[in-house]
Amino acid sequence: MTEWFEAEDHASRALDMFERGRWAEAEVELRMALAVNPDQPEWLYNLGIVLEYSGRDRQARDVFERAAALAPDQVEVVTSAAIACARLGDSDRALKWCDRALKVDPRNEDAHARRIEMLVGQGRHDEAETAFYLAEMAMDEPSPLCLLEIAVSLITRGQYRRAGWCLREAMRMEPGLPRIRLRLAEVHASTGRLDRAIQLCSREVREDPGNVEALAIYAGLLEAADRRVEATDMLRRVIDFDPANVNAHESLGHLLARMGRHEQALLELQIVRKLDPGHPGVDLALGEVEVRLGRPDAARLSLLRAYERCCDQIGQVGADPMELAHVAAMLLKVGLAEEAVVLLEAASETRTTDVDLMKLLARARYQSGDCRGGMAMSRAVLRLEAGCLASIHNLALGALHRGRLRIAAAWVRRGLHLDPGDEGLRRIRLRLWLARVTRLGGRSSAWAQRWLQGQG
Repeated sequence: MTEWFEAEDHASRALDMFERGRWAEAEVELRMALAVNPDQPEWLYNLGIVLEYSGRDRQARDVFERAAALAPDQVEVVTSAAIACARLGDSDRALKWCDRALKVDPRNEDAHARRIEMLVGQGRHDEAETAFYLAEMAMDEPSPLCLLEIAVSLITRGQYRRAGWCLREAMRMEPGLPRIRLRLAEVHASTGRLDRAIQLCSREVREDPGNVEALAIYAGLLEAADRRVEATDMLRRVIDFDPANVNAHESLGHLLARMGRHEQALLELQIVRKLDPGHPGVDLALGEVEVRLGRPDAARLSLLRAYERCCDQIGQVGADPMELAHVAAMLLKVGLAEEAVVLLEAASETRTTDVDLMKLLARARYQSGDCRGGMAMSRAVLRLEAGCLASIHNLALGALHRGRLRIAAAWVRRGLHLDPGDEGLRRIRLRLWLARVTRLGGRSSAWAQRWLQGQG
């Protein structure tokens, strides 16, 4: 019996420590109490709160779920388990706990709101709307929390007018609702009211300087308004609060690169790769910055990693042909033409009439040594864009390299008819003339060679 009283004392002291902000000591006291009675849901629930405040979300979720399993009729405990699962991105488990909470209390606002949030997170927007209307029917009056969550769904689907109405209603009912100004700022930014969006975010940041989400959104809005220096300051504040924030480092790296501060951009992108080696797009971004800095060897390594990731995507549903083309264009800049051809041929399978893509593929084939393939693609470009001088130029060169002098001359005439002053075609005409003279042999060819060099 003495142990039971001691356990109660430990739990009481834990509550006192928690109220003083001494979380580590509160955790010790609760664990000592639970060592005597490990199946006390109230103590488990309090331990979950302590772990949550300490930033140990995964452990908090496990403790909340244990408490909820022991006390399935205590809505607050079950809802805490749902929220903890949602915070870790485990939407299926969160939905399970939300459903359990709503069976106990169909009017529970938190459970309804979390259920809508999880369905939106899974992209199940029709079900989220149904859940919203069911929540409205279950409760006596509209819920600002549910209005906020369904507004997120509407923003995702581009229904900004409806989203704005929901957010304004929620703000009218509960002006201090977390995140509501941020969501309303998103609506304003998406409907061209950038100044109003910046005002809302600025106010949010002033009132809550440690709000990482608000700082990140504010940075994006400032960049959109071409206030890049202020945007970098906001992103650095995000990193000060959360040094391992991959998205903040990535955004800062891209922004610094656009500002021409490539050394600093490289550092930020290297941090992204260290924190998350498989982060989408980081190898391509590194390669681009390394090219700008004149580091071709490092750029090749980064771009080869990007190439390998792209090869894994080829043939999969959702593979973006323009992303493949972007990587290919960078591969060409560092002399990796054969790899570029692989990506461009894959991209062209779904964009068969994209002239820019066809031009890039022609260039890649020429650079990889496939002159015949390059010429075939240049002719295909001309069928869609008859005045493409670059394609005519390449076809003339290709014919010249293969010794087809008459064909080369025909391409040169066609090009010069379109643009008589084109320097590239005029140089090819000189080379063509030299090739003809060379075929005749003798001193005249040597003289022609010297003359042509003088012209160059």
